[in-house]
Amino acid sequence: MPPETKSIGTLIEEKTVKSRRETADFAKKFAARIKAGDVVAFYGELGSGKTFIIKEIARYFQTEEEATSPTFTIINVYHTGNDWDIYHFDFYRLEHDAELSNIGLDDYFYRDDICLIEWADKIQKYLPLDRYDVFIEFVEGETERRRIEVYQVAE
Repeated sequence: MPPETKSIGTLIEEKTVKSRRETADFAKKFAARIKAGDVVAFYGELGSGKTFIIKEIARYFQTEEEATSPTFTIINVYHTGNDWDIYHFDFYRLEHDAELSNIGLDDYFYRDDICLIEWADKIQKYLPLDRYDVFIEFVEGETERRRIEVYQVAE
């Protein structure tokens, strides 16, 4: 977990993955926990696997669209064919909090959809208190290995 960002939640799962296949399996197992109305905040360096895990979560829910990184658009929506959607946020390019008011962030967090947020550290103070925090970090000296920690945060 990056030292500058700590979860206030309870650790519910931790795993060191050694390959993309293991990462995909981890993502699918975690996706089985997620339900409509959940917010998931992802933390990790560039290239750590945030987008890959989100793609696997979207695949688990059989979205009509393939998940892609919304780095330039900030938000992508994926339709599940159910009564809810998945909103995928990427705040990598966020420079000022004022940019958040343009998208109505709170409106997304408190509806019966799933919100998956990359670079959540950039909007930490706006995150709802009920959420999952997912920390992904490189294992030193191992290019394919990642350590993943999942926390459940609740009011």
